[in-house]
Order: sequence, then structure tokens, then C-alpha cells
Amino acid sequence: MKYGFGRTAVQMACTLLALCLGIGLLRQERMRTVFSEERVTLPIIMYHSILKDGARQGKYVVSPEVLARDLDALEARGCETVTVRDLIAYTRDGAPLPAKPVMLTFDDGYYNNYVYAYPLLRQRGMRAVVSIIGSQTALFTENGEENAYWSHLRAERLRETEDVFEIQNHSWNLHEYGERRGCLRRSGEDEAHYAKLLHEDTEQTQQLIEEIGLPAPECYTYPFGACSEESERILREMGFLCTLGCEERINTVTRDPESLYQLGRFNRAAFESTDDFLRRALGE
Repeated sequence: MKYGFGRTAVQMACTLLALCLGIGLLRQERMRTVFSEERVTLPIIMYHSILKDGARQGKYVVSPEVLARDLDALEARGCETVTVRDLIAYTRDGAPLPAKPVMLTFDDGYYNNYVYAYPLLRQRGMRAVVSIIGSQTALFTENGEENAYWSHLRAERLRETEDVFEIQNHSWNLHEYGERRGCLRRSGEDEAHYAKLLHEDTEQTQQLIEEIGLPAPECYTYPFGACSEESERILREMGFLCTLGCEERINTVTRDPESLYQLGRFNRAAFESTDDFLRRALGE
């Protein structure tokens, strides 16, 4: 009798233990499901050159006044700027994002971004992502030239603006639109040769930025927005955690790191009112 009772007690204890473990695993699974379903809507606005000259206004050039109106309107709507590192922390580390995040990006790394965009953003406590063309930054760092119309940001300016600008990779020298479209493989180009070219071109800009003393970029901004499965694979193998394209769409970012690839952006051109543009870009 004593033996049978002892065996029954052990069986009951094992059953209770299994039940507790099962409940614990179920709770963990539910928590994982809720965690993975967390998501935020992320509009990304793409700027290029900022110039006062009215004759230069166009698809890729807006005035400082237009930029200022955009920034003020975003503030009035309760939007808060985020960087690539904020997105990576959200997906990888579980860090929070603002209720209404927006990303501001400036492609090519023009010197006029320092002259006009930097002070406007700094005055408002905003951040922006500046994607530089490595060869251009190297060129103007060497010759020291600074002209709002054509120069690109020198190394000293990148360090000086680190409190506002997060620097990312926009290739070393792949801004051609002829036989090769941006960083894509040319027709008939050997696959191994292409992979080597993209890797070496990208790595040159990575090294330049690190030598300047800034964090190594974790985001690749596609020249002309031209990307492919092949380019994505190569960049991922290099360790990039985010890529930016030019398709005009609003993004949904989740806790899944995959949600940070091929993010869409809205190009900010001149001659469209701030309200009209933001209604499109923010999905209002």
C-alpha cells in the first residue's frame, strides 16, 4: 500500500510539473506571437539638394524655406524623427519607437545639406540620415572646396554634424545610369566579377566613414533605388541590416529584422505644397 501510494504521488507530481511547463511554454509562445505582431507605420521622406536659387528648384532640389515648412508641419502633426540605428534597435533589441515616427533622408551628401538642412534640423531637435557617395566625400576632403552648388560634404563636416546626421553608405562610385544602372549587374557581366565589384565599391565607403571616426554604416542606400535579389544577397552577406530604395510607399516595420530591407521613400520635389506632399507621404 505504501509503495502504491508513493508511486501515485510521484506520478501526480510529474503530471503537475508537466502541466506547469506546458503553461509556461504556452505563455512564452503567446508572448512571442504578440511581440512579433508589434508594428509601426514608418514614412520616409527623401531629400537631395537644398538651395536658395529659385532657378535650380526641381525634382531633386528644394529651397530651405520648403524644408523648414516641411519640418514645422511634421512637428505640428506630432511626428518624431528616427534614424537607421533606431530601427535596428527596435527590431533587434526590442527598443521602443515613437508613436508617430518619420525618417528624413538626404541622398548624395551635398555640402548644401550642411549649410541649410543641418541648422534647421538642429534648431528643432531633429535627426536625419545622410547617405554619402564615398568618392565625392574623398574628393572634396582632399581639395577642401566648399560650394553649395556642387560640393559634397568633407570629412570634417561629417564629424561636425554627427549630432544631427547619421551617415550611411550610398556607394563609392556607382552613380552611373548607362550600361550599368546604379549598383546592378550589367547585361552579360560575369556573376563573380559583379559580386567582387559591388563588394569592393561598398567596402571603400565603409572604410572611409570608419577612418573619419564615425560608426560603420549598417544601411545601404541604393543609387537610383535600383536593387535586385542579387544585390540584396551580397549586401546582407556584408552585414547590412537595412536597405533604402526609391519606391514611393509607406513602410510597416515590425520586430522582424526582415522588415528593414528595401524600405520605400517619398521623393521631395519642389513646387508641391507641404500639405499636399505630406498627405501623400504620411498617408493622410
